[in-house]
Amino acid sequence: MFELVIRNGMVLDGTGKPAVHADVAIDQQTIQFVGQGDTISAAREINASGLIVAPGFIDMHSHSDISLFFESHAQSKIMQGVTTEVVGNCGITSAPVRAIRKAALLRLFETNNFTITATEKELWNWPSQIDHMNDLVRKGVSSNLIPLVGGVPLRVAAAGMKEHLEPQELDIIKKLLQEELRQGIWGMSSGLYYIPESHFNREELIELCGVIRESKAIWAVHMRDEGQRLFAAVDEVIDIAHQSRVSLQISHLKLEGKSNWGRAADLLARLDRARAEGVDVHWDQYPYTAYGSGLVDAIPPAWRAGGIDQVLGRLHDKQFSDSLRQAMLHGTETWRSPLEEVQVEKIIVTEVKNNPEYAGKTIGELATTWQEAPIDAILRLLITQEGSVKVVVPAMSEDDVEVIMQHPATMISSDGKAVSPQGRYAQLHPHPRYYGAFPRVLGHYVREKGILDLPEAIRKMTSLPASRLGLKDRGMIAEGQAADIVIFNSQTIIDCATFQQPARFPRGIEYVLVNGDVVIKEGEHTGRYPGRLLKRQ
Repeated sequence: MFELVIRNGMVLDGTGKPAVHADVAIDQQTIQFVGQGDTISAAREINASGLIVAPGFIDMHSHSDISLFFESHAQSKIMQGVTTEVVGNCGITSAPVRAIRKAALLRLFETNNFTITATEKELWNWPSQIDHMNDLVRKGVSSNLIPLVGGVPLRVAAAGMKEHLEPQELDIIKKLLQEELRQGIWGMSSGLYYIPESHFNREELIELCGVIRESKAIWAVHMRDEGQRLFAAVDEVIDIAHQSRVSLQISHLKLEGKSNWGRAADLLARLDRARAEGVDVHWDQYPYTAYGSGLVDAIPPAWRAGGIDQVLGRLHDKQFSDSLRQAMLHGTETWRSPLEEVQVEKIIVTEVKNNPEYAGKTIGELATTWQEAPIDAILRLLITQEGSVKVVVPAMSEDDVEVIMQHPATMISSDGKAVSPQGRYAQLHPHPRYYGAFPRVLGHYVREKGILDLPEAIRKMTSLPASRLGLKDRGMIAEGQAADIVIFNSQTIIDCATFQQPARFPRGIEYVLVNGDVVIKEGEHTGRYPGRLLKRQ
């Protein structure tokens, strides 16, 4: 007798093949049988008649390692059907932490991502990313975690916020990276757009990627630019991957800014050429036309190289603030402002440090309330919130999103965190991808628009990322695979999270199993937290 059997469902095995009518039997956290199971028995049964039975979704680009520290039972990912998250992206991870650099690291995090209380800062002492992951799993998490280590804490631990590395400091970073990889981390992530990782030069990155390659791990990179200098940024990471022979994962592939719109096919052709020439390059995508970031990114990197506090402290100087306004609106000789090609007034404030009533407002709405220009509203926000402002920026073309999504190598991701509508995140107005990325693909792009067929969409969420990671026991419905399973109604599944009302769970997902444990039952969380830390072997 098996522990559980899922009966009468239409099974999509994750490989892209059409659905077949079959039963799925589970025992000891593993799929033991797939087929016509009229003669098998189990202690429990799930009737999946009229429903799709698919492998659990693998979120190839997630930031839940950050949010789960603040609320370990946050539900927005598991309610999407995400059973495994690749966490620690964009160079931003909570560890490793070195006491001498801790204050600088936490201040950097506050200005880019989230606010941290004094009590939480006291607990922020993980010597390695694996230590942080173990801490999260001990508290109980809904989904499995596959961790990367970020280049930000590695660099800060070795050299603080300084611009240029000494050879011995680069050696320290390499040794820290080697130790993380030795402990089972799956690779390093970089945020080359963000200070201080933007200070890494090509030769330094090639050296770090050599360390990654030696461990047969991956380099997941948020490139230096996704807007006006996108193609140069792509060429840079492809060249680094070619020189180092590292396995490259380009994060959240997109074309920001109107001058890039319509060039998705050119971008993909460039990546296809690199693959044909032997570069091991892959990419993921979230299904939205707006990105999320810290508002400090609107300040030229050279101006905030010494930290955002130095900028904020000088804004009382009219000559300085006037110069900064011009740079933020029009860029500099060496930097193109992200505000140049977007409608600044439509930027949505999602999270602030001191005035939660600002969350959900647009820059235009705040500017009208304060009777000032949008750029002045941005500066007021940065000052009053001590630099800690998160925003959502409409910047991409829907046509380009669809072209990228259709490429057979594109994996689906959220670029979001696991959060909940209550508790710590009750006053958050997040990007809707936190709640809806995967159901949005299946409901909006598959059923409503026909951009993908259902088996192909499921492949992009399951066996494709599993294969890319070398994850042999997940990503398919097959005997011997871990029992990570999503059961959903293909006729009703849809994201309910919008830019106006983002904290809304999707519809149509009936059951989610993680390691054979039922976490979502009839659309509700069961209070079970069977997620595991998955280490690279």
